[in-house]
Amino acid sequence: GHSDTVSSCHFCFEDTKILSCSYDRMVKLWDVEKGVPIQVFDEQHTAPISECNLTPDDRSVVTSSYDNTVKAWDMETGKMLWTVEHEGIVTSCNISCDGRYVVSGSDKENTIYVFDAISATVVAHIQGHHKSTITRCCFDPDNQRVTSVSYDKTIKLWDMITRSTSITITEGHSNAISDCCFTSDGHYLCTASWDKSLKIWDIKTGEFRCHEPISLNQGHEGSVSSCLFSQDASLVVSGGYDKTIAIWD
Repeated sequence: GHSDTVSSCHFCFEDTKILSCSYDRMVKLWDVEKGVPIQVFDEQHTAPISECNLTPDDRSVVTSSYDNTVKAWDMETGKMLWTVEHEGIVTSCNISCDGRYVVSGSDKENTIYVFDAISATVVAHIQGHHKSTITRCCFDPDNQRVTSVSYDKTIKLWDMITRSTSITITEGHSNAISDCCFTSDGHYLCTASWDKSLKIWDIKTGEFRCHEPISLNQGHEGSVSSCLFSQDASLVVSGGYDKTIAIWD
């Protein structure tokens, strides 16, 4: 499929296609049934691609890279639509559920960028958002908050309306947090960590302020690298550096 580490992949087009990106600096769109690439986006990034995401209308792809850029591509033609330069390597990118905004995380001063998905105009630039490298950033399903996790072991939710950090969680994990994801209704947030655990936080009610989060342990013998809720939120799947996948209910 790729000639180097695959950093991100997603089902798309009603699960008939898979979008993947890699440290080989390529993005590929695959036919699920045939298992062959039907579109290849290459020769634009000059360093490993850290993440790729498809807009909700399946018309364009957004990629982040260690070459200090975020790029958008036209899905049909494969042509590049825009590039946003960052001051440091870009470790993560995500598109809001309404397709209006893109968020990215850069390791230069641990900065979060939010910009318009069409014009690429920067609408927010949050320097020093974390104390160490941002590993993952994403929008909540309501497009109101940007969530980010970091090597600094903290979870932050930044409000798009008030333009300020609304939630900071510092006691959740004992090692770097590698990934985060929401349930489709935005009620719960799951975080994955190098401390070999996953935590599930009740973000909607704020119950985590009074009670411990749900902790998922003993599924991995090594650091947990990724997590994702099923569409109905009844399951969580996680991947680890111990080369295992765990499914939790």
